[in-house]
Amino acid sequence: MTGPRIALLLLCLFIQLQVNADDAVANPPADWATHDLQAVPLPITDNLDEDTRARLDEARAQVNTALQSQGSDRDLAAAYGELGALYQVHALHVAAGQCYENAIALDPDNFRWAYYSAYHAATTGRMPLAVQRYQKARTLEPAYKALVVRLADALLDLNELDKARAAYEEVVNETGLEAASLYGLGQIALLQRDYEAAIASFNRSLEADPGATRVHYSLAQALRAVKRNTEARTHLALRGDVLPEIRDPYIESLMAMKSGAHVHYIQAIKAINRNDHNAAREHFANGLVKDPENAIALVSYARTLYLTGEVTEALTTLERAITLQPDNALGLFLLGILEEEGGDISRALDYYQRVLEHEPEHAGAHYYLGNHYFRQQDPRQATTHYQQALAADARYSAAYIPYLGALLGAGASDSTLMQTLEDAVDYFPEQPIFRSLLVRLQATSSDPQLNDPQEALRLAKQLVKEQRIPPHLEVLALAHAANGQFKQAAAILEEVLIQIVWSMPGEAARLGDVQVAYQAGKLPATEERQGWPMIPPPVFDAQGPFHNYPVTKPY
Repeated sequence: MTGPRIALLLLCLFIQLQVNADDAVANPPADWATHDLQAVPLPITDNLDEDTRARLDEARAQVNTALQSQGSDRDLAAAYGELGALYQVHALHVAAGQCYENAIALDPDNFRWAYYSAYHAATTGRMPLAVQRYQKARTLEPAYKALVVRLADALLDLNELDKARAAYEEVVNETGLEAASLYGLGQIALLQRDYEAAIASFNRSLEADPGATRVHYSLAQALRAVKRNTEARTHLALRGDVLPEIRDPYIESLMAMKSGAHVHYIQAIKAINRNDHNAAREHFANGLVKDPENAIALVSYARTLYLTGEVTEALTTLERAITLQPDNALGLFLLGILEEEGGDISRALDYYQRVLEHEPEHAGAHYYLGNHYFRQQDPRQATTHYQQALAADARYSAAYIPYLGALLGAGASDSTLMQTLEDAVDYFPEQPIFRSLLVRLQATSSDPQLNDPQEALRLAKQLVKEQRIPPHLEVLALAHAANGQFKQAAAILEEVLIQIVWSMPGEAARLGDVQVAYQAGKLPATEERQGWPMIPPPVFDAQGPFHNYPVTKPY
């Protein structure tokens, strides 16, 4: 090597070392030593275009800022994870793996980084690590079924056929995962020389995903093994490299990062977090220019359109998203909300039912169907849907009050009402309405196993201590009366009547009759003391789902 070439090489090496010396990502500060962070040297990006290098530099700069600002572990983990994902989609695998290791070290219970790390291990041929990471990720989000196919693929690669088969069979009927699972089951059958079973699985895989050209080759192998050579030749002619599709929003989001749209989506989510929906709308629009067929991002864009007053555009965008991804449950649900807001109840109900065809446990669709039937004075149908909403999400607070109203309308037993109220109190102890209704039931129930005036009085006193307002005073009076303390009950109602006599004359008249009973040393009439406050159907709310309804991945 000539002298000038050696000098140039040494100069480049010096420049690289100087860059790394000034880069906290390559040299994590001592302040983070307890986290045992890996150094992530700056990878060579000469083969990438200028825009991509700029995005990588920006993401790396965010990690540098997080390292030097001493922010939270979770924030730093997010910065490392985002950088690792960008490195991964641009095949900078060593740096990607180092970033994921740091993200997991900082935020070990974050599903996204565990899952991306597992996928990265699988795509780089480290199957034992992939299995380990997939299993860890599964403990963090057990309901995420696409992971099970990925795990099964890794187990199959390791020749752990029984475990792989069990995993494929677990999700073989899940929408968007059928073709991949059947292909895996066919591969196992082929390895075990069960050729007829292999042929059946491969054929079903192609029925589920006709574009999966890789399946044709495996099917041809199985057909040749049973001497069906003509059919085998047909499938060999159709063979290609396209594997069966796996509907996997997390990995779809990962792959979207390569287009450059991801940068805009990140900014959109940040804008949403600060309630700047105008900015979020613009960022989603910019991302979709580069990523126009991202149905999940289209749904998020539609939400920002609605929240900024562009209702017609939101409807059109949601319809486009559903055309691209007909089983997008959130998109279908929001279309139902828009149709109901617009007065087309029939179309709204159809959309809600379509949601449940694809996602039977969708709490939002069940809740809005429950509200519809409650308004139609069909409490039994309403009760069924509210039950399903709460089974899907026991913390769906909006469903409890109308559910109680529907239960009352359907003539539910006191034990059913009691269980529902106790659940609500457990989940939402900060909401006094549930404890107030519980007091009323404990004080008046005709079921001797549920009637508990002393507990009712204890709870009522606690309510009044927290807020001395007329509804709480009324149930306190009732609890005293249920314990035979009629003088105290009448005195408490006197305080209530003074507060509401001018503002609520009708209510004052009702409570005046109750006070007369207490003054006579009697409980009020059975229908009065057991009559719960009227619980009307909830007012229709379109803003709520567009603003608050949760989503696994927003793009």
